[in-house]
Amino acid sequence: MDTIRVVIAIGAVSLVALLSIWTSKTKSSSLSLPPGPPRIPLLGNALDIDITKPHVTYAQWGHQYGDIIYSRLLGQDYIIVNSEKVARALSDARRSVVYAGRPQLSIYKLLGVESATSLIPYGDTWRVHRKLFHQTLRSDATVKYQALYMTKAIALVQNLLQDGAASNIGSILQAFTATTVLSLTYGYNIESQDHPVVKLVQKLNDILVKEGTAEKAALFETFPFVKYLPSWIPGLGFLERVATGGQLAKEVWNQPFEYTKGEVAAGTAPQSVVADFLTSNQENKDNGLHQELEATMKAAAATVYIAGAETSASVLHTFILAMILFPEVQEKARAQIDSVVGEDRLPTFGDRDSLPYIEAVICETMRWHPPVPLGIPHATTTEDVYQGFRIPKGAIIIFNGWAMSRDYINPDHFDPGRHLLPTGELSPNARMSGSPSFGFGRRVCPGRFFAEGVLWAAFVQILATLRFSKATDANGRPIEINPAFTNGVASHPAPFQLSITGTARAQLIDKRQRL
Repeated sequence: MDTIRVVIAIGAVSLVALLSIWTSKTKSSSLSLPPGPPRIPLLGNALDIDITKPHVTYAQWGHQYGDIIYSRLLGQDYIIVNSEKVARALSDARRSVVYAGRPQLSIYKLLGVESATSLIPYGDTWRVHRKLFHQTLRSDATVKYQALYMTKAIALVQNLLQDGAASNIGSILQAFTATTVLSLTYGYNIESQDHPVVKLVQKLNDILVKEGTAEKAALFETFPFVKYLPSWIPGLGFLERVATGGQLAKEVWNQPFEYTKGEVAAGTAPQSVVADFLTSNQENKDNGLHQELEATMKAAAATVYIAGAETSASVLHTFILAMILFPEVQEKARAQIDSVVGEDRLPTFGDRDSLPYIEAVICETMRWHPPVPLGIPHATTTEDVYQGFRIPKGAIIIFNGWAMSRDYINPDHFDPGRHLLPTGELSPNARMSGSPSFGFGRRVCPGRFFAEGVLWAAFVQILATLRFSKATDANGRPIEINPAFTNGVASHPAPFQLSITGTARAQLIDKRQRL
């Protein structure tokens, strides 16, 4: 039974009270709200949304009502933005504070992630988080991790060659991003996804992706008593998963951080984000700020791992799917690598500026299917007026990255040329760190340069050494792929068949391993 309808039935006794609240919150104003679909009392547009693919519903509304839409869902104001131009106009320097808030939803607290950098309110605590990130993850600071990026990317290629069957491809990519981000964040030297910390965070991520949606959060805001109901009631099985997420989050916040803290104290810690956090803030160790700052470090570090591992795996999985469906792209990318690198060595970060097509392939991957279709919701810190429309204070702002990705000619076609100048050089605005997938305004992802390095290393080594194609059946005929994607906060390709073979350059990896 549909969860929303079950909760609506349970909450029927509260209709009168909630209706009065809904009415009182509707402010009189000479300015109109943005256009949007017709609403019914209390429920608003709750019954109009496909909760499995809300980004598609919002995009369809955009065709009818425009780039900025007003919706109301179970008593909460929503502003849906389907245009990148409008999103950047709302989050630019002049308006950035207005749209820098995050909705303080009870589901975040139930899941135990309310202190994550990406979810905390705009204010003093958020500024401390950003300061910590600036110390270790600004663009120039992440250069020191390039050797690690490449080492992990080469290990990924090996794993894909050895065990890249269709049933394993997703787990191989998740293991790569998990172990890479754990190494970068906490200094763990982990090669396998079977490590307890990797499994711990993957379990939490699975729950966050499925249960942390804005649409499900609206249920808790309107019917707060739901969290006290037994999970065996039909449609409320997600309550048990949410409770499990809350317990896992405590372990994710503490366990890896304490490991690195111990390594730093012993003088044996390799370079990592947390090690840099701790050593850069030694002056606070003996004063009253230390305990509070350490809690902030834990939350900031956990944010890097939770966000980075899940989204990077999604981007890589989407990339491999695209290379199979558009083989001319991988051949063109490989040809550029051959012309710059030759066949007697593997590419390095020193080659990056000479390989604009590789950068364009990554940008197009993130456009073709955004890893987080709706991003993380923003909230207005005060009332605003945009193009004559009133934007209420406290409204939840949804920047629909998926709709923005469709705002291109033939959007389903994978074309890296969209991100290149006629000369073949990279367009000035095409850097992947500027993708809508990393967010907008003051809440742009602080780890975007970190993710950029991980992805570039993986893409360039994969394209240099591997060739992807469709799998064949027993009669040697290609098995066609109908591209489909999972639903949730983050989105991955659904399972598909594939074949992986190594190029001549792949032998260099075997030689490297034997040395």
